[in-house]
Amino acid sequence: MRFPIKIIVLLTLLFISCKQTDTKPQNKDLVLFDFEDQTDISNVKTVDANYWINDSNHLQISSGFFASKPSVKLKRPKGKHWDLNGYHQIKADVTNVGDAYMQAEMFVGNDPDELTRWYCSDYVDLNPGETKTITIDLAWTPWVFSPQLNIDGMRGTPGKIKTNIDAIDEIMFCSRYATTKNEFTVDNVRAVGTLEVRDTTGFFPFVDIFGQYKHKGWEGKTESVRDLKIKAEKNLKILSKKPGPKNRGKYGGWTAGPKLKATGFFRTEKHNNKWWMVDPEGYLFWTAGVNCVASTSSSTGITARENYFETLPSNDSEFAKFYGERGRASHGLYSKTERYKYYNFYQANMYKNYGSDWLNTFRDLTHRRFKSWGLNTIGFVSDKGATNQGKTPYVGSVWIRNTPKIEGSDGFWGKFHDVFDPRFKEAVTASMDVQREGAGDPFCIGYFVDNELSWGALGSLAIGVLKSPETQMAKQEFVKDLRAKYGSINKLNNIWETSHGSWGDLLKSTKAPNKEKAWDDLVTFYGKIAETYFRIIKEELNVIAADHNYLGCRFAWANNDVVLTAASKYMDIMSFNKYEYSVENLKLPEGVDKPIMIGEFHFGALDRGNFHVGIKKAKNQSERGAMYKDYIEGALRNPLIVGAHWFQYIDEPLTGRFDGENYNVGLIDICDNPYEELVDKIRETTYPMYEYRTGHNLK
Repeated sequence: MRFPIKIIVLLTLLFISCKQTDTKPQNKDLVLFDFEDQTDISNVKTVDANYWINDSNHLQISSGFFASKPSVKLKRPKGKHWDLNGYHQIKADVTNVGDAYMQAEMFVGNDPDELTRWYCSDYVDLNPGETKTITIDLAWTPWVFSPQLNIDGMRGTPGKIKTNIDAIDEIMFCSRYATTKNEFTVDNVRAVGTLEVRDTTGFFPFVDIFGQYKHKGWEGKTESVRDLKIKAEKNLKILSKKPGPKNRGKYGGWTAGPKLKATGFFRTEKHNNKWWMVDPEGYLFWTAGVNCVASTSSSTGITARENYFETLPSNDSEFAKFYGERGRASHGLYSKTERYKYYNFYQANMYKNYGSDWLNTFRDLTHRRFKSWGLNTIGFVSDKGATNQGKTPYVGSVWIRNTPKIEGSDGFWGKFHDVFDPRFKEAVTASMDVQREGAGDPFCIGYFVDNELSWGALGSLAIGVLKSPETQMAKQEFVKDLRAKYGSINKLNNIWETSHGSWGDLLKSTKAPNKEKAWDDLVTFYGKIAETYFRIIKEELNVIAADHNYLGCRFAWANNDVVLTAASKYMDIMSFNKYEYSVENLKLPEGVDKPIMIGEFHFGALDRGNFHVGIKKAKNQSERGAMYKDYIEGALRNPLIVGAHWFQYIDEPLTGRFDGENYNVGLIDICDNPYEELVDKIRETTYPMYEYRTGHNLK
């Protein structure tokens, strides 16, 4: 067969192009520190840690536990050049040479932006003698644009480097959440991998009519409305074939296990040296749940970003009902504008599939899925229409809003409540009163109140109080306590090494004291803040829902023994949002024996058209499932933990929610299709979870 000359030329060019792509030179590993000589540690800063190069030419670190991050910071050696452009990852090999479990963490660079710094870090769990490699991606995707496009409002931004590569001149290693002294070694700190460089031509728009990434295909991607319906029918058939685990009661308790006292409500009990929940019928219950079971969680801002989207409905379209408007966001692009317009692709896709009754279908389908998947709890901030149906146990979500704040405090989600201001208790009462309608529902496990409060380092809230104006009620309370303790201002000055002329001068001062000199008083008042907060919450919750569990405030990040001990006096269950690889070793302060609930965890990947893996990374959907199983089984082995809730039900929008989060952390995608590899592992984990926890059939 003869080919026209034009086709021969085109085929030849295509072959050459493919060959050039295949033989594209890769970056050689760039060694940043190998500790073969002393120049690697010529410029080091430490916090509560010591270091040396051991006989194996590894950096050995001995860290304490007084500081929030006991660490060793390695600056780039003088005269040494780091050209990190084009590299994909920074890696380091770490070994636990101590005699206790620990977490070793690495930070790349010293970006002043808190979120950027966080995303340029990761850690590994290390048992004694164990060696692992910490890996940090330098870009949001394995490819970068040249030049970079103007894409805003997304934490994971396609084709963008996470930080200023040329400004990276330090690597920090720390003992994460240390409670004891730790010893670990570091070796072979290097830059590896090559970032593919992509042309920017034709990138906009990059979001299709369903809210998916337009420029990539993947297994399970929805291609048309017909495809949307075919997938929905297939998913329903799977649910019919796999209706759920056996031996489950009305509330999801384990009917094949022991039956304890039934009170008609969920409660806790220690049984055979392990904490459990007990369901209203008296059966053992371990809460396997999911947060944000709500279609409203999938809206994305379109204001100032209209060019991102291939098709947006006109204002007179039947899909215009899925537009909305919001006020200023807490973080990101829309924190800079008073109002912005959004669109909800998930709701529009459900409408395309199920018509005007889509919301009821969403609720019914969710209950069926949870039962089929072995999940038994609808988690934090979920659809009340679903929780009120009496089909699946759920948790209540209480937000304490419009409270006076400690002006000198700070935190990711805002300033801390001034719990000594009478208006705080009034706000708590009003917030609890909203829950009156649902109180008494036996399907309600209990109530979370607030979320991820900024407790800060030990004593920090007390410092925030002293930095506040004299009208701050918490400050007046603190000065009153100090006056009762010291009597005269001179006695306080002697201890704090200050020079206040009177108690009034102290009240007017907004300068923070020397932390070490004022330490005892700072810690004491910090504890009083915590004690007052938890006491008021518990008292007011009891007025409305005395039969339900107080599930706490969902502690996040590091939390010290003072606040946890205060909380344990009032909480029925201690809740922690733990984005970790494992919680098997999670403990409470010495002397505290309370059940623990994990309020949030997740794992995400980039293999299905997403730009951000979330807080903990998996390679693909299969590994997401494997990591779910490992996490839950570790939690089941922990005698304190009575449940864990995944964040969240639906993927976050590709182009970001209100604050820019755009994580692949859903059990279902934007088109309502379950990630089957993940869901299969959830079933594999939850179906035998009661037997696993009690030791039956435990391999």
